[in-house]
Amino acid sequence: MKRIIFTFLVASLYLVSNAQSDVDALRFSMNQLPTTARSLGSGGAFGALGADLSAGVINPAGFGVYRSNQFVLSGAMLNSKTETDYLGSSTNDNEFNLNIPNIGLVFSKKNFKGRKPVEEGWIYTNFSLGMNRTNSFSGITNYSGVNGNTSMLDYFAQRAQGLSTSAIGATDNEFDFGFNDIEVMAWEAFLIDSVADRTYGAAIDPNGRDITQKHIVSTSGSTNEYHFALAANYSNKFYLGGGLTVSSVRYEETDKFREIDDISGGSIWDQWMLERNLETRGVGVSGRLGLIIKPVQWLRAGLSLQTPTILNLKDRYYDDLYATLDDGSDFHYETKDGEFDYKVVTPLKSTVSAAAVLGKKGFVSTDIEFVDYSTMRLRPTEDAFEVANDLIRSKYANTVNFRLGGEYVWEMYRFRAGYAHYGSPFSSAAETTMDRNYLTAGIGIRDDNWALDLAMVHQRGESTLQPYALDGIKVSPATTMTKNNQLVITLSSNF
Repeated sequence: MKRIIFTFLVASLYLVSNAQSDVDALRFSMNQLPTTARSLGSGGAFGALGADLSAGVINPAGFGVYRSNQFVLSGAMLNSKTETDYLGSSTNDNEFNLNIPNIGLVFSKKNFKGRKPVEEGWIYTNFSLGMNRTNSFSGITNYSGVNGNTSMLDYFAQRAQGLSTSAIGATDNEFDFGFNDIEVMAWEAFLIDSVADRTYGAAIDPNGRDITQKHIVSTSGSTNEYHFALAANYSNKFYLGGGLTVSSVRYEETDKFREIDDISGGSIWDQWMLERNLETRGVGVSGRLGLIIKPVQWLRAGLSLQTPTILNLKDRYYDDLYATLDDGSDFHYETKDGEFDYKVVTPLKSTVSAAAVLGKKGFVSTDIEFVDYSTMRLRPTEDAFEVANDLIRSKYANTVNFRLGGEYVWEMYRFRAGYAHYGSPFSSAAETTMDRNYLTAGIGIRDDNWALDLAMVHQRGESTLQPYALDGIKVSPATTMTKNNQLVITLSSNF
C-alpha cells in the first residue's frame, strides 16, 4: 500500500485555540467509499450500474434502473488498529465502532398509456429517499515518549512573550468564570517562569529535561447525507436522475496532552495535563444530477455532478489545565466555554463512469471522480478566514479518485472484488500527501425478492502528528500506522 502521510499543522489542529482553519474545510470535504455492501464489495464503482442505494452518493440516474420497489438497510463494524512511534517508543491502540451506514426506500412506478404499460419512451419514473454515511470520524491516536529537548511549556512561554507580569496574571473574573488564554493558566499553575522583563521560559531545569510526554486524541462522529432523488428510464437506453441532499455533521474531539517530570528536582512540578474539547454540529444542502446511457446491451456509461455543499456549522469548545507541584499542590483551571458559527463550502465533484455487463455472468465497472480541493472555502469572508482561504488556494489542488470493481454470478451467489485509490488533496508543492487506498471483497446471495450482501474493506496508511510547534526550534513528530478493517452487511427486500 502506498503510504498515506498527513501532517496536522499545529496552527490548524492543536495549538490555535479552537480556531477554524483549512483543516476544518478538508475534514468535511473528504468522503469515504459508497456505503452498501454490494457497492463496497466492488470497490465502490457503481456510477454506471445503478439499481443500488449507493446511487444517492454517486449518480442519482442509477435510481432509474430500478424496476420494483425496494427497502435497503445496512449495518457495519469498523476495527481500527494503530501503532504510533514517538521519540523511539512504540504504542499500540485498538478501537471498534458499530454504525448504520445506510437505510433507504426506492419506489418504482411503471408508466401506463391508458391501460397499457409504456414500452417505448418514459417507461419508469422512480423516487428514492434514504440516508448514506459518507464519512466516519471515529478514531484514536495514542503515543508517549521521553523528550529531553522540548516541552509544550516552551510553547506556552512563547505565547507569553511581550506581556508584563501584571498583564499575564489572571483576573478575579477569570478565576470565577473561566480563563481566556492558555498561557495565563500556565502562569497561574507555576508551569512557566519570568526569566527577564516581558520574557518567559518553561519551569524546567535546562540541564535536566527528561520529560515523559503522553498524547491521546480521540475523535468520533460522522457526516450523513439524506437524499431525495427522482429518476426516470427512457426506453431502457437513457436514465436521468436528480436530487437534493441534506447533510448532517457531528464531530467530537478530546485531546489530552500530559507531561511528567522524570528527574527529581528537574522542575517545581510533578506533572500537568492540558485537555481540549471540541464539538462541531451542523447541516448543509447540495444537489446532484446524473445521466446513464446504455448504447448497447452490454455497455453502460455514466456522468454525474454534485454541487458544492454549504455547511452551516457551530463549534463549541473549552480547555482544562491540571497541574500537580512537587510540594503536593494541585491546580485545575478551565477556559470559558466558547461558541462560534461559520460556514464551510465543499468542492464541486464530477464523476465519469463505465461498466461492461457480462450478460448474467456479472460485470466489470469503473468510476473516475474529479475533485478540486483548492475551491474549498470558509465563510463569512473576514480577515481571519481570508488567511485560511489563501492557504487553501495555495496548499490544495485538483485530485482524481479512481474506483474499479467487478462481480461474478454463479447461480444465486455473487462474488465481488475491487480496488479504489483516492488521490491526495494537497498540491505537488506541499510537503505532505494523503493518498487513500482501499482493497475490497464481497459475497452476496440474491433471490427474486430479497438479497443479502456482505463486504470487507481494508485500508492501510501512515500519518504524522506534530504535537506542538515552536518558533525556531524543531519539534519531533509522531508517526502512526493505521490499519482499518470494515465489515458491512446489507439486506435489501423488494416489495
